[in-house]
Amino acid sequence: MKKTLFLLFLSFLTFFTFSESNMILIPTGKFTMGSPESEKLRNNDEKQHDVTINSFYVDAYEVSQLDYKLVMGENPSFNKGDMLPVENVSYYDAIKFCNKKSRLEKLTPCYIISGKDVLWDKRADGYRLLTEAEWEYACRAGTDSVFNTGDWSNPIDFNYDGENPYQIEENYLRRINRNVQTGMVRGETIAVDSLEPNALGLYNMHGNVAEWVFDFYGEYEMRKYVDPYGSLKGIYRVVRGGGFLDSGKHSRSAYRFAVNPKQKQKTIGFRIARNASERGGEVDTKYDENIDQIIIPQKPKVLIAYFSYTGNTEGAAEKIKEKLTKKYTSENIDCLEIEMFKPYGDDIFEASQKDLMNKVRPRLSTKIDNFEQYDVIFLGYPVWWATLPMPVISFLDKYDFSGKTVFPFVSHSGSELGASVSELNKILQSSYVGTPYCFYYGGGRELNTELDEWIGTILK
Repeated sequence: MKKTLFLLFLSFLTFFTFSESNMILIPTGKFTMGSPESEKLRNNDEKQHDVTINSFYVDAYEVSQLDYKLVMGENPSFNKGDMLPVENVSYYDAIKFCNKKSRLEKLTPCYIISGKDVLWDKRADGYRLLTEAEWEYACRAGTDSVFNTGDWSNPIDFNYDGENPYQIEENYLRRINRNVQTGMVRGETIAVDSLEPNALGLYNMHGNVAEWVFDFYGEYEMRKYVDPYGSLKGIYRVVRGGGFLDSGKHSRSAYRFAVNPKQKQKTIGFRIARNASERGGEVDTKYDENIDQIIIPQKPKVLIAYFSYTGNTEGAAEKIKEKLTKKYTSENIDCLEIEMFKPYGDDIFEASQKDLMNKVRPRLSTKIDNFEQYDVIFLGYPVWWATLPMPVISFLDKYDFSGKTVFPFVSHSGSELGASVSELNKILQSSYVGTPYCFYYGGGRELNTELDEWIGTILK
C-alpha cells in the first residue's frame, strides 16, 4: 500500500514538473490570419486579415492521456496509451480539465461554466484553451504557406489520412502536380512527442488529433485586430489542425472546423495555454438560445432525405424509415431520394471532383412543394473527398432549414465523418444539427442494432 501511494505521488510530481517544463513562450507578434484566395481548396470563411497576438505560453504537446487521467481520474479515449493524446472529449470536458488542473496547481481557474455558457476571466493565471487566432499564430510559426512545412503535405510530416494528401482531388485521375503523393495511413493516434515540431517547438499542430480552441465558430470580426476571441454568441465551437482520419486539405493552417461543443470524437483532443503577462477583462460567451430552444414535437413530421450512389445510404434510409414507423406512424414519415437532373454516371470520380474544385451546385430533379411542414430531417449521404457531396449542398441551398432539427447519417469508406458534419454545421447555422451516425460502406450486420441505439438516443 505504501509503495502504491509513493508511486502515485511520484507520478503526480513527475506530471506537474513535466507539464510545467513543456510550456513554451510564444512571443508577441503580428501575422496574417486566414488564407489567400489563391490557396487551393480554401473555404470562404478563411478571409485574410492582420492580427496582433500578445505573448502567451502554450504546451509543446497535445494533452496526453496520462495528463488527463492524473487530473480528471478517467480516460475516455478510443485509442488507449499514456503518451497518446486524449481524445473523445467534448469542449466542456477540455475547459473543465483546464479549471481542475489550475486548482491542483494553486492557480486561478480561467473559466466559469453556466449550463452551455462559458465566461473566460482573462485576468486569471490558470490554464486555458488557445483562442483560434493564437492557435493559428502558433501553428504557422512565422510561415505563410499552406502548412507550416510548406505548400504541400509531405506524407511523413504529420499523422493524417495519407491516402488523401492536399490537392488529391485534382490529381486523382490526372497527375497535374507530382508533389501530390499518397503516404502513410496510420489509422490511429501516435505519441504526443512524435514527428518533428514546428519552428516554435510545438508538436502535431497538423494532424494526430484536431484541437478544441476557445472561440465560437462564425465569420471573422475584422475589427478585432489585437488578441481576437471570436463571437460572444454562437452554437458551434472551433476545432483546428485536423486529426489522424482527416484529409490534407482539412489539416491546413487556415482550415476551421465547426463542431457541436457537446460532441465527442476519437479525432478531437486539445492542448493548453497560459497567459504570459497580465490581461484584463472578461469574455462572456453565450450559447444561442434560439437554436437551443428548438424542440422536437411529440409527433413530429419527419423527412428522410438521402443521396446515394452505390445503394449503401439508401439501404440505411430504408431501415431508418422502418424503425421510425414503429415509433410514430407512417403518415408522419416521408422518405425521399436526392436525385441529380444529370447523374454523374460512370465518371463519378472525375465529375464529382470537378464540381467540388469549382464549387458547382449540380441541378437536382428532386422537388418538395411543402418543405416547411417538416420538423425533423434525417439527412443521408456518402462522404466524398472527405466532405459533403456537392448534390447534397444543392439540396441544402434549395430549402429553408431554419428552426428544424437535422440528424446526419453518413456512409464512408474509411474517413468516417471527414469534415462533412462541420461543413453541414456551417451551412445550417439556423438549424440544430444533432448527433450524427456514420457507418462503413453498407454498415454490415451491426447496422440494425446501431441504428436502434442511435435513434433511441437522439429521439428520447
